[in-house]
Amino acid sequence: MNAIKLALLCAALLALGVSPARADKTEKIEQLVNLHDLKTSVAVGDFYLKQQALLAVRGYLARIGKEQGLGSQWNPANPYWKDAEDTLMRSMMKEVNRKFSNLEWLSEEWTDLDRREFSEQDIDLLLEHLKTDVGRKQVMIVDHGVSVHVMGALTFTGKLQYELQGTEAERARMQELYNAEDDAMRFDISENPEGTRFAMSKVGKRYFVNTILKVSGMISRRIDQTAAALPAELQTKTGEAQTAVEAFRKAKSG
Repeated sequence: MNAIKLALLCAALLALGVSPARADKTEKIEQLVNLHDLKTSVAVGDFYLKQQALLAVRGYLARIGKEQGLGSQWNPANPYWKDAEDTLMRSMMKEVNRKFSNLEWLSEEWTDLDRREFSEQDIDLLLEHLKTDVGRKQVMIVDHGVSVHVMGALTFTGKLQYELQGTEAERARMQELYNAEDDAMRFDISENPEGTRFAMSKVGKRYFVNTILKVSGMISRRIDQTAAALPAELQTKTGEAQTAVEAFRKAKSG
């Protein structure tokens, strides 16, 4: 970068109240965060949130069946019910993706965490190591540790319903990614002294703890928040099922 461009960049950053040094550190942290792939943790969350959305939607459809006197034919086996359920679920899962699955919210929280916990020198050391072959393997270990904690938080509290009809695809994807991640992360530590040295170093240990425990905590909280908001979200979409309800009434009346 030439002197003129550098001066213009500094001026722009100062005008925004951001020092060039802080911006440089933030860019490095973003590189660090981008080394990770939390697709398994997302799959765990998607499985649970699909489950919660389905329960909410089915509860709503059963309730309107009673309130509107639709009769015993209005049930999950009925094609019109299924149309209403599919319509509502498509809309609900779009919201799940926006609020949770795309992880845009996590990038900001994770960046703030690393900015507080690590100096720029620490970040430089982390980037240097985690971009090596051994480091990339340890990134996989960290990512798997996050998914283990996210799944554990849902499993040990009895929140996951593995046999709920309608969540088969999400369950299969979660299990497939989890098993593949578990296989891919393994390596012989006796043949990787540099990996052992990093894992036992002050910055390495702190990074593992921060990422596995604190980032998994962020994800678990977001999953719970998203699940808690689903009933209210459904109330904004109930009109989307009315076409199927009216079609059912018409078919029933002959």
